[in-house]
Amino acid sequence: MHLHLHRKGIFTIKSKNTPLLRKKYPIIGYYELLIFCFLLFEFFGLTSEKHLISNVALTTRYMLTYEFGFISSALVGSIVSLFTDRLTTHMIFVIGLISFFVLIAQISILLGYIIRKGQQNERPAIIIFAILFLASPLSITYLLGYHFALLDTYWIIITLLALFFLKKNFFVWVVPLLCAVAVSVHQGYLVTYMPALAIPILYEIYKTNRSKKSIAIFSSSCLVIITLFVFFQFYPENIPFDNAAGFADYLSKNADFNANAPILYLEHYAPFPDWLSELVLPVTATYALPLGIVLLTFSIPLIVIFGKTWKYCIAKAENKFLKFIFILCSAAPIAFIPAAIFGNDWDRWWAAATNTQFILVFYFIYSGEITIMDYVKKIGNFFEKHSLLLLLIIIFTNSLTFSHTASLLFTFMFNPDTVSTIYNKYFNDRIYGIIMPYLFHM
Repeated sequence: MHLHLHRKGIFTIKSKNTPLLRKKYPIIGYYELLIFCFLLFEFFGLTSEKHLISNVALTTRYMLTYEFGFISSALVGSIVSLFTDRLTTHMIFVIGLISFFVLIAQISILLGYIIRKGQQNERPAIIIFAILFLASPLSITYLLGYHFALLDTYWIIITLLALFFLKKNFFVWVVPLLCAVAVSVHQGYLVTYMPALAIPILYEIYKTNRSKKSIAIFSSSCLVIITLFVFFQFYPENIPFDNAAGFADYLSKNADFNANAPILYLEHYAPFPDWLSELVLPVTATYALPLGIVLLTFSIPLIVIFGKTWKYCIAKAENKFLKFIFILCSAAPIAFIPAAIFGNDWDRWWAAATNTQFILVFYFIYSGEITIMDYVKKIGNFFEKHSLLLLLIIIFTNSLTFSHTASLLFTFMFNPDTVSTIYNKYFNDRIYGIIMPYLFHM
């Protein structure tokens, strides 16, 4: 295998030992550069270091380490602690910057490869799907602004890396390990991006005609995810502090900002179902529900497209196993429901549902699944004939992307005073002496 320069790409690989003899495939070409530059433009337009100052929920999670045992959400903080004894908001911004650049590089390379791999009659349709992905305010854009450096970034990086390894014979056994890493970042992976990885792993069982290796990969991955989720969710932690305030004071000694006691309380002290009935559900109607209505409204075009895609694939699937896989794809957004019940960050949960749908479609295109390609071409032909409609969809979705919504989601609260009262009462009853004038920035 040799590395070559090629006018259609900056770097190319020429293989003499594969069925695709003597074909050149650019590693970085025009599609990749265009996609990367667009995502970079969004970053500069929507993100600044000031967003981290107010997002105490995010910065506090970077302070958690395995100092007191194998606890939830502490993997990222533990890795960071290997390189510094004192955490700063600027350092978190730099880490977030590097992570985001890694993510958009992944996305650019994978999407560019999928576009170039497509046949001449398939390429316009794939490009249209890529445009719909890039134009969606809930694809990668939600990781900018207020949510920059969010732990969700690592979920997506790990998922895309695992999907890449899933196609590599030698590295495929790394997939269960990456599943363990994803859940260790936070157990919420189970109800966010897990379907984007689990369904392709199941699909590989179908693709390899139920090979023992693919079954073993699927079984071990499911076992790892479920076991770690149960452990982090229900196993008692040995944090040597009686309350969240003491824990927050301890963590704050090694940073240039204060740890947020209420976040630590919810993550490590709050008893179930106390926090659900007294905090999450009362706030849902005032904050999460209006936000969810806005996000779902701007997602209507994508909901229609994905709904029709899976309906067609289910009807045209050549056997029951493949039909079942497509049914799972159509049902993947159901993961939003438990996430929405147990947390008010509906923008994050619905973004995960949207990203999962795109990941599944692109993975099937990457795998050369004929059923999905047939309908992708139908959608591509439709939008080629109705280009004005495609333009209107892009304008419609981006009117949300480049508004205050991208960085100030709290503007959708029906009654901020009610939310403030609920939060203050709940935390002041349980964390003595903690007053929270900045509750909306959690």
